Amino acid sequence: MLGDAIEYPARGEDALTTVLVGGLLPVLATLIGLVGLALSVLLVGFAILPLALVPGLALFGYYVAVLRSTVAGDPDPPRFRNWKRLLVDGLRFVAVSVVYAVPFVLLVGTFVAVVAASEAAVGDPAAETVAAVGAAVTALLAAGSLLAYAYFQPLALANLAREDRLGAAFDLGTLRTVGLTKTYAVAWLLAAVVWLVGGAIEGTLWIVLVGLFVGFYADVVRYYLYGRGLRRALGIDSDPEPATAPDRDPRDAEPTRSGDPTASSRPATERPAEPIERGTIPRIEEPAEFATRTGRRDRERGWPDWETDG
Repeated sequence: MLGDAIEYPARGEDALTTVLVGGLLPVLATLIGLVGLALSVLLVGFAILPLALVPGLALFGYYVAVLRSTVAGDPDPPRFRNWKRLLVDGLRFVAVSVVYAVPFVLLVGTFVAVVAASEAAVGDPAAETVAAVGAAVTALLAAGSLLAYAYFQPLALANLAREDRLGAAFDLGTLRTVGLTKTYAVAWLLAAVVWLVGGAIEGTLWIVLVGLFVGFYADVVRYYLYGRGLRRALGIDSDPEPATAPDRDPRDAEPTRSGDPTASSRPATERPAEPIERGTIPRIEEPAEFATRTGRRDRERGWPDWETDG
């Protein structure tokens, strides 16, 4: 699976163009933001600043398109076209991400409040103990919610892309069924490795701008793995096993004779006798010859010789 994922962004005739566009979109967003900030003193910049979100939304929408293409079984990555749909999918991406991040944000806020309360309780041993335990429990819950977000948010996006509706991202039954499978867990772990390695390379090569394209390439690999994990967990990627044919007599596999299309489906004992060629006379055994042959056969089978035992 990992080998296919690494090769995936390089497939197709427009692979190079796609990687170039995907790597330059963050640069474009940064440039638009800087221009907006520079012109903010003239009040024009406030109208330009929202435009900085457009490249990011298009990039998020492309990730959804990768998920959709992968789940559908398309071997080549999608191209940057139909920008309107990319922007709509980008908005869906952001909406799903925000909803799934709510528990983590609430727990972080609770942790901050508990820490603040513990500082106010300095001098009271009992209050300090309660605050310390509360802060530790809240921190563990926040870490768990962050891990759950990282695990289920890509799965929710993949299911959204599969059904092409926003509600599919919150289909808890499907998410629970797929998320608890070994198939998706392995795909997610591989994507995590790609994220770590790709992030390290991107950070190292950021100065020469190569890191931008490496980061985009790694992200496409990750979302391919998420989509492939969903596809395989749902059984879409596996071919049904052929039905096992019942044991048949080898003679039943004889080709159908001309003039009798049902001959191949008859048992061997019910088939008609071999046809006699025209102009020939069948050979008829003499009684003595028949008796000799049948007697020999009976003795070979261990049957008594009725003629001699009488």
